[in-house]
Amino acid sequence: MTHELLLDARGIVKSFGGNAVLRGVDFDVRVGEVHALLGENGAGKSTLTKIIGGVHRADAGTVVYDGAPTEFRDPGSAVREGISTVYQELNLIPHLDCAANIFLGREPETALFAHGRQMRTEAAAALTEIGSKAKPSTKVTELSTAERQMVEIAKALATDARLIIMDEPTAALSSAEIERLHESIRRLTSRGISVIYISHKLDEVFRIADRISVMRDGKLRATVTPGESSRDEVVALMLGRELSTEKRDLDEHHHDRFDSEPMLAVTGLTVRGKIRDVSFSVRPGEILGMAGLVGAGRTETVRALVGLEPIAAGSIELDGKKYRPGTPAKAIANGMVLIPEDRKTQGLLLGSSIEDNVALPHLPALSTGWWVRRRKARALAERCVDEFDVRPRSIRKATTFLSGGNQQKVLIGRWLIQDYKVLIFDEPSKGVDVGARSGIWRMISEAADGGAAVVVISSETEELTALADRIVVMRGGSVSRELVNHGLTEDEVMEHAF
Repeated sequence: MTHELLLDARGIVKSFGGNAVLRGVDFDVRVGEVHALLGENGAGKSTLTKIIGGVHRADAGTVVYDGAPTEFRDPGSAVREGISTVYQELNLIPHLDCAANIFLGREPETALFAHGRQMRTEAAAALTEIGSKAKPSTKVTELSTAERQMVEIAKALATDARLIIMDEPTAALSSAEIERLHESIRRLTSRGISVIYISHKLDEVFRIADRISVMRDGKLRATVTPGESSRDEVVALMLGRELSTEKRDLDEHHHDRFDSEPMLAVTGLTVRGKIRDVSFSVRPGEILGMAGLVGAGRTETVRALVGLEPIAAGSIELDGKKYRPGTPAKAIANGMVLIPEDRKTQGLLLGSSIEDNVALPHLPALSTGWWVRRRKARALAERCVDEFDVRPRSIRKATTFLSGGNQQKVLIGRWLIQDYKVLIFDEPSKGVDVGARSGIWRMISEAADGGAAVVVISSETEELTALADRIVVMRGGSVSRELVNHGLTEDEVMEHAF
């Protein structure tokens, strides 16, 4: 990395409908550096990078790129000048193969039979560059979420970009896939390519970034280097205050309290082609973590528990009684709830209000015949907003306008306002900032303290070591190890995942 500037943005101002989102932001990127951009949801990170990438135009301020004043009028003009963006929301066409997606709109100007071969060759090179095992001829529909994310990144690399903006590029990646991506980024920066790296994962930011800029309330508060600043200092800059830890008390005496019979006991659970002979149990008041790489079978296991995967073999006991899953509704009626990984497609109705989303799973209790008792529905939603500090506080606000962290609070909180025997969380803090994550950890801990048996699936091993009393590690569709958490390290957990 040199100190030569590739991009220099000064005094950037942007408002939407009278709401000031950016207020005089100064931000620069050096040639061949990874410049991380941090901040809570709503701090202005995405708006700033969308101005750099040509999606929005600044109301005031200047951008100098490669030594010349620049104002990109659309994303296409930014791409032509060597600025490419990988957004958190995937932008792939499912029925096309990887090569077609990587070169969409930039197909080689050669004969038809030749350009397909050229696309596949160049797509293979881009995928190999980032360590992806996806083949150019594979349809996107056949890929996992993690593999699709890697294709999105390969698409950016294939544009000969000089500056790549990565918005939460590792949100769906395993630890091994994150490390492969970081290796690829290091190769890119060694060739003089610059990266703006937006992430809520502070540990990985400190590993990969050359500089870290922190935004809060539309302003850039500070730019620091990882070697000269600590994680706690960066968090304080993001929040404007110090963040108290939400780790549970996991000393030896804590585990002694779990002498009751399991609330959920799973034995020899098998789903053909996905998981085999999976066994574990969780007691009232206990949090069981499920660790493993993407594709290890964790999500398939919990989906089977609520009737979303066909069980070929095995037995389940719920509250001491034999239980055979049928549908998610049956699971809920029996006191077991799965809170899914993807809040936007599996959890919430984004166009509907907070009130309607909170009321949705409780409609049988809130209804008389065809009529929903709105007063009770409002009371339930207001309780959710108050207890879990959902912002904004208006229950009539559509959830699509909430930050990711507040959407997640609505998704989780609507279940926690009622009592359930077993609560299963799949990636509960995925894509939320550090402040929202702290609140979600508190919600999960309080649910266990209230007597629920809790299962947490997370690709963030730190999350599991902070919350779980025991951790089951899965590998290749089976349980490879069960660990008691007496101060486990992340390495001690993940060594059993490979």
